[in-house]
Amino acid sequence: MTHGIEVAGERLDLHAERAVFWPAKRILFVADVHFGKGAVFRRAGIAVPSGDTDDDLARLDALIAWYAPAQIVVLGDLVHGAPGRHSDWVERVRAWRARHGDVRMRLVAGNHDRHMDARLLGFELCPDRVAEPPFVLSHDPRPDERGYVLAGHVHPGVVVRDGWRKHRLPAFVFDASVGVLPAFGTMTGLHEVIMEPKRRIVAVTPGGLLPLTSAQGSRTGSAPTLR
Repeated sequence: MTHGIEVAGERLDLHAERAVFWPAKRILFVADVHFGKGAVFRRAGIAVPSGDTDDDLARLDALIAWYAPAQIVVLGDLVHGAPGRHSDWVERVRAWRARHGDVRMRLVAGNHDRHMDARLLGFELCPDRVAEPPFVLSHDPRPDERGYVLAGHVHPGVVVRDGWRKHRLPAFVFDASVGVLPAFGTMTGLHEVIMEPKRRIVAVTPGGLLPLTSAQGSRTGSAPTLR
């Protein structure tokens, strides 16, 4: 369910629900929530099931119950697009936010967040990058001289083998100066990353978290093997 890791001298707790908790500051990080993505697709005539927002809110509820965070920081893309005239997901998010009035909630704006003012959902809107020493909180995973970057945006994933089968799994990725969280939202794709020396990858499997090492793969991108 969880996996501890040290980053920039701080202990972080990775959770299988694709979140990171920083115990020293009691901050829960998630990235790429993409509230309302299903509604955007359905307005475009793409047949996708409803309920994605409710599922993601329930997962956030479970994380709040697990960690009791003082605040939640979304590392970009809280929403997917502008709400339509009948987008009832907006009211559900507002009601959820009201139930957790004692938890500070901040959004580091991502590229999709231009479609809606996050303050209408009860979130504080932060500039492009926020220094939270020793970390810099960002949506875009570019290095920053002020500290170790925690970011989202790319929806990282990894391919692992289980015998003859391949599985594409969301993953946490930690390089020398940048760490990237998997997308939190239910309806999000994956961008495959490869094993490299000194890169730490923790895959999110149906059975929990699986730390991977460069010894399990190659720089050419061959898939690690589940053992």
